[in-house]
Amino acid sequence: MAGVTSLSRLRHILKSILDFAVLLPLQSKTIRDVSNEARVSPATVSRVFNAPDTVRPELRERVQAAAAALGYRPNVSARSLRTQRTRALGVVLPTLSNPVFAECLQGIAQAASAAGYSIVPFTTDYKLAHEAHAANLLLARGVDALILCVANAARSAVLTRLRSAKSPYVLVYNRHARHPCVSVDGRAAVTALVARLHALGHRHILMVSGALAASDRAQQRHQGYLRGMAAADLKPQLLEVPFMEGATERVAEYLAARQVMPQAPTAVVCSNDLLAIRCMRAAHLVGLCVPDDLSVAGFDGIGLGEELTPALSTIAQPSTEIGRRSVELLVQALAGAVQLGPDNSLTLDLHFRAGESIAAARVPSSKSTCSLPRRTYP
Repeated sequence: MAGVTSLSRLRHILKSILDFAVLLPLQSKTIRDVSNEARVSPATVSRVFNAPDTVRPELRERVQAAAAALGYRPNVSARSLRTQRTRALGVVLPTLSNPVFAECLQGIAQAASAAGYSIVPFTTDYKLAHEAHAANLLLARGVDALILCVANAARSAVLTRLRSAKSPYVLVYNRHARHPCVSVDGRAAVTALVARLHALGHRHILMVSGALAASDRAQQRHQGYLRGMAAADLKPQLLEVPFMEGATERVAEYLAARQVMPQAPTAVVCSNDLLAIRCMRAAHLVGLCVPDDLSVAGFDGIGLGEELTPALSTIAQPSTEIGRRSVELLVQALAGAVQLGPDNSLTLDLHFRAGESIAAARVPSSKSTCSLPRRTYP
């Protein structure tokens, strides 16, 4: 009995030490200094650093300003020991070379910082082995939850593991009925884009996509393309190219080989904006003007597209908001100790950004205004 009492006393002492340590300042300032400066109680200061969502925004800002003025920082390591939380979110994205994912990461970082969380980002280069490796490292590090964009949500071993372990996670861009997701309806958007091109007189519409096997988002956009082509009673054409390197050359070769054919494409729908930009370059390489000879449309709405001449016409999705909303879902779930599920999924709005890279299909007998010489490639 004495042993039990001693153990209880030891636990009480350790908890008291950790309760103090979590608020232990760097240098010489203390939590009481911050509370005096901000004119609030020490308990309020503690909540600002340990559970910021429970404090009114104006009060939270006042405490943070006081802490910054005094040079006070909480002891994060001790806080983690006490709460069994690291207040860190793991982030797994395919790449940061595509601005759409960089914009998403910016939204994640901003929302995480506002909620008192740090982030630990990894990229996978669209490789399944890298997805698993990144998730394993993040779980070993002890992050509180994960934000992921996986190759295929329907077959992801990483997601199966997270669900089995009841580890909190949310998907960004992926759209699947069995997982919590923050996404857009890319399938419907591309169907509408094909209808728009058909209304402009285009009858030979090519889709250029990254490898479908590496991205369920590309698969869903391709499904939207097929649906739109079927509705218009048109024959689909698909060209799969690498997501990053070599795409321009592949598209240029395809366009050059089909210039003399009756079925030569007059419009191209691309599965993302980077591929659309590369298609515009490929068109130039083979002597085609955009949009006089070839209309080109993308998907993502990256800012770079607006700086081109002609400006890229594209389906714009709210990437920064996708990142921000994913963090909000996780923070709310962590605060309530509840598991996120498919019912928590969010579908955000997207819109068509007109740009200058699509136009009415040129009548075959009409003369092109393009001044580029037609040439073979390479």
